[in-house]
Amino acid sequence: MEQERMSIEEMILKYPDQWLFITDCEISENTELISGVVLVNSPSKDEVYKALTNHKGESAIRYTGKLPEGMAYLL
Repeated sequence: MEQERMSIEEMILKYPDQWLFITDCEISENTELISGVVLVNSPSKDEVYKALTNHKGESAIRYTGKLPEGMAYLL
């Protein structure tokens, strides 16, 4: 089954307060994530990071909720 490309806004609505493992990423000139394909979603950061070890190629990990104090996105 082919997975659906979604905008970051669609991902936030579909997977609230979840960690996402995203492939086939479209990135803006300012290095912001625009869209991609969600391969794994989970409330557990560890579960999503495990998926990273089995993947080769470009990908991103994104949390759709409010980030904890002191945490930031890095591309």
